[in-house]
Amino acid sequence: MTKSALPLTKEHSVAASARPRRRPDETWHCREYWHGDSRDGQYANGDGYHYFEMRGDGIIVKAFEYYETEDGEERTTEVPELVGINWYEFFGFEDDELLEQVPEHEFAYVEQLLKKP
Repeated sequence: MTKSALPLTKEHSVAASARPRRRPDETWHCREYWHGDSRDGQYANGDGYHYFEMRGDGIIVKAFEYYETEDGEERTTEVPELVGINWYEFFGFEDDELLEQVPEHEFAYVEQLLKKP
């Protein structure tokens, strides 16, 4: 079954799964895929991910844009304008179907790329 960012309809409600129950203070790491230009304008028409450290209630604690070029160069930039917002409320989703949970070590790897010259 393919997932969709469209609002749930009556037909989808049987197949859809609810957002996993997380404690409001629980921290988890996830990412969402995006396509387009990088925020800093250095890369155009590419693929990347937004990585989030998020509380269980949807509040974003840390946010990064990760981009890998065709040559394998990796780049991470901070996305401070997303920090402090509730992902579910801001983007209008009832669940996290667009978010892929990632292990903490993958998030830490993306974060440490900020220090790379």
